Amino acid sequence: MTTKSKRVLIFSEPFGSGHTRVATAILEDIRLHYPDWDAKVYEIGKELHPMRHHWFVNSYLKLLNISPRAWGHLYHFRQYRPMLPQLETMLYQVFYTKIYTFLKENQPDLIICTHPFPSAAISCLKRRGIRIPLYTVITDYGIHGSWISSGVDRYYVPTWKSYEKLRQLNIPKEKIWVSGLPVHPCFYQQTDQAIAREQLGLKQLPTLLCMGGGFGFGLSAKLLDALLPYQDQLQILIVAGKNQDLYEELAQHPLLKNSNVHLYGFIEQVNLLMDAADLILTKPGGVTCTEAIVKGIPLLFYHPLPGQEQENLQYFVNQGYGLEVKNEQHVAHLVAQYLNNASLNKQKPSTHHPTHHLRTLATTLL
Repeated sequence: MTTKSKRVLIFSEPFGSGHTRVATAILEDIRLHYPDWDAKVYEIGKELHPMRHHWFVNSYLKLLNISPRAWGHLYHFRQYRPMLPQLETMLYQVFYTKIYTFLKENQPDLIICTHPFPSAAISCLKRRGIRIPLYTVITDYGIHGSWISSGVDRYYVPTWKSYEKLRQLNIPKEKIWVSGLPVHPCFYQQTDQAIAREQLGLKQLPTLLCMGGGFGFGLSAKLLDALLPYQDQLQILIVAGKNQDLYEELAQHPLLKNSNVHLYGFIEQVNLLMDAADLILTKPGGVTCTEAIVKGIPLLFYHPLPGQEQENLQYFVNQGYGLEVKNEQHVAHLVAQYLNNASLNKQKPSTHHPTHHLRTLATTLL
């Protein structure tokens, strides 16, 4: 069957790296199923108002660093309150005033949002008369009211529990599609562990991958202190992401003098790092953990941010995809257990996980 070529704009925002990773996964899915479609990804607030957007993202990151509890209170305050039209208008006026011109220039047939803010701004424009279908892809395993905007025609959610939460918030069932959380096709491709290590220049040792999302949240000198006793038995890969200050701090740690320990900044080859790893220590970001689950790697969940990551943590632990780690001493205890248990191997990806849903997101876009 042939389909009419469409122009699709996928809007994300760089509040962490997960939203854009999901946007890129959707782009690749569209290219696979509809190669004649014109699809592009934009971190749209950053594209339209770079200085203003930079200030806003930095303020968000500072709040998470200085007072994660305050962020948690803010998250829960509006957790089950959909976006009011006034909030949609405010976001549009502050961060997206140029988006109408952008849409007129690009003439999309469909807009997909992987962050709630552009979804709210497009909803504001839809109230003013634009007629473009708007699909919103929820990138965490909990549901927050900020994702729910007046102009959304479809919501794509990771689980049936998410579906039920949206129904409780009076979203019509015909607007909700359970697609699983989209991950890039490369995570479904498995490189043999020994080959992955060879390609990365690593040793053939039990390997722990430590990740903290795009900004390295949760990674610290205290964590590296806890891992010091195991540096000769264990290969340790640490991804600091875009956090240059953290990278420079960790680079000075005594653990980094050992050739078994490798420190990375922002790295594109996350899929290969996962193939090389036996165990992943990470904050429970929805996207990173879903990628690891697809790969079939046991997870240790560390330092969840209040709010969405607490909900992700609850889902992942309840499903048996990993263990919650209470503190650095608990990390050391679990690493020792792992090293003493030679029979512990990678789990096989669960066929019941929502990422294995038979409908990929792209095949529902018609």
